[in-house]
Amino acid sequence: MAQLHKVEGQVEIKSNANKFFEIWARKTNLISEWCRDKYPKIELNEGTYWHSLGAIITWHFFALGRHDYVKTIVAEIDDDNKIVSYDYTEGHGQLRSNYKSLKSKIQAIPKGEGCIVKWSFEYEKKCENVPDARIYIDFLLDCAKNIDARLCGST
Repeated sequence: MAQLHKVEGQVEIKSNANKFFEIWARKTNLISEWCRDKYPKIELNEGTYWHSLGAIITWHFFALGRHDYVKTIVAEIDDDNKIVSYDYTEGHGQLRSNYKSLKSKIQAIPKGEGCIVKWSFEYEKKCENVPDARIYIDFLLDCAKNIDARLCGST
C-alpha cells in the first residue's frame, strides 16, 4: 500500500493576508514578474481565469540548479480561509521523477497587519530513497518573501 507523506512550512510576512492571497489566487501571472529568478514563465493552459477551478497552469521554475516545469490543476480556492490548492499532473525534472502523486496547498493566515504564509505538500514517493519535498517548501517560502517585498513597495 502506498504511503502518503506530508511536509509543511511557514513564514511570517508584512503584507496582509488578503493582498498576498489575491496575488497567488487571481493574479498568478505577477508571480513570474516578481519572482523571475524562480519562475521565469507561468502559463494558463486551460481555463478562463487563473482562479478557475480546474484551470491548468504550467509553472516553469528554476530550483536546485535546474530548470524544470510542472503542470498543475487548480483544485481549490477558498476565499474565506485564503487557501489555494493544486494537484500536480505532469512535468519534467525531479518533481515528476521522484513522486507518484503530489498536491500542494498555500494559505495566508492573518496575523496583525501582516500574515503567516503556510505551504504544505502531500505526496507519494516513487521509491523510499527519494528525498522528501521539504526542498520545495523552502523554495516556495522564499518566493513568498519576494512577493511580500513587492507588495510592501521594495524590490
